[in-house]
Amino acid sequence: MEYGQQMKQARDNALVGLYQNPGYQFERRNKKTFILRVDSDGTINFNETLREPLIIDRLSDIYLESFLTWHKATDSVGGGIDFLNSDKIKLSAFVLHINEFNNQGNSSLNDGDTRLFNKIIIPHEIPDQEDAFRKAHKSRKLNYICSMNPTTLSSLSGTITGIDGTIPIFVENDMFLAEFVIVARD
Repeated sequence: MEYGQQMKQARDNALVGLYQNPGYQFERRNKKTFILRVDSDGTINFNETLREPLIIDRLSDIYLESFLTWHKATDSVGGGIDFLNSDKIKLSAFVLHINEFNNQGNSSLNDGDTRLFNKIIIPHEIPDQEDAFRKAHKSRKLNYICSMNPTTLSSLSGTITGIDGTIPIFVENDMFLAEFVIVARD
């Protein structure tokens, strides 16, 4: 390639680069975190608006870093779930579904039963009497959730239930806190 063509190509590349949106790109920072806090209203549904839009500018993997719950301890404390005397199988795990995530999990349940299909399963360590209010649930760090194409998220909505898919685990004034890590692929 002759020198004149090389110079023209360099000018064209510089001009194209001038109009590119840098977004949140920073060469040494390929991870982002965000925290989803949901204060329960006593139903299984939630719809939370993010403080500022979350921009995912490259194909990225989403991981669950940590999951914390705050429960009322027993029915005697204003209608909470009695973890010590209830059906522990139905409360053995949280089933979390976030509509904006393209979770491609499968399930062995048949006959059109979608309680666990494309859902996130989080083991629920049933608290004993001393720590019945607050519990950190984690079996390992960086639990893979899904991959996500570039997008901008301004809110997250979904459901959280017990393992049977219908029991609302949280009553009014209960809360869960989920920390997610978004890792951009190279």
